[in-house]
Amino acid sequence: MKSKGKKAAFTIIELLTVMSIIVILIGILLPSLNAIKRYARVVTQKNLFRNIESGMQAFEFDYKEYPPSGATDATGAEYCGAMKLAEAMAGQDGLGFHPDSKFTADDGSGPTELYPRPAPNPITPAYEENLRSRKEYLEPKDVQLCTLADLYTSTGWANPNDVALLCDVFKAATNLNSKKKMGMPILYYKADSSKLLNDVSNPDNDENIYNYLDNQEFLKLGLPWDTATKPPLCEPGLGGEPEGYKLYEMILDKSALPIQRPKNKDSYILISAGWDGIYGTRDDVFNFAD
Repeated sequence: MKSKGKKAAFTIIELLTVMSIIVILIGILLPSLNAIKRYARVVTQKNLFRNIESGMQAFEFDYKEYPPSGATDATGAEYCGAMKLAEAMAGQDGLGFHPDSKFTADDGSGPTELYPRPAPNPITPAYEENLRSRKEYLEPKDVQLCTLADLYTSTGWANPNDVALLCDVFKAATNLNSKKKMGMPILYYKADSSKLLNDVSNPDNDENIYNYLDNQEFLKLGLPWDTATKPPLCEPGLGGEPEGYKLYEMILDKSALPIQRPKNKDSYILISAGWDGIYGTRDDVFNFAD
């Protein structure tokens, strides 16, 4: 009878060779997979912008203008563009925009409280009427609201628990109350079509179509995870550029040069802080084509 031969086996060198090949392949493929993941998130964010744009068109149809984006409300209280965007699209409590809103930081409380907090019993007649008056400019599934208090422990803002913000999809921050990952607020700047310029060298030029100050005080709160660090969008440049120049640099319509005009010169700018959660860096996402 013939004796059975020994089964073939990998040598240590062969095993090490295979493992090295696998490591090299992972090293080649991983950056590509991360790039695909980042691109997919950007596409999702741009889809959210399109949903907001649809809501803004409906809002403009109803009220003949886009929501304001000034840094304060009519009383002088801090209530910036990002907050006014959230109120216009979803209301300060996420249940819809109230047509009687004056875009005030305290929700216009007075004889009639527009956005009562906490919400009363739904069957309360006055509250039922309040809800019937609301207008939803975003589908509930598209609304990703947080409050100022979800991001910062100290802000100097009155009633930070009641200040709504519409968040992006990148999950760069952590909700201080739920401890879950959350998006950064979407910045909103309304165009003043009576103006002509986008002066990068002089952000305070009265002829600038957009006003960088609309979200400046919010940006100066710093990064939620490092409040001592301010995002580049609100900081002076290292080369001596003035505070606020970065916004005008990023929205400049280069096809219009030598005239300095911004993209979306007749409407509004939306800005997501992107993957890194920092406004004013290269991964920011805008509501216009690059």
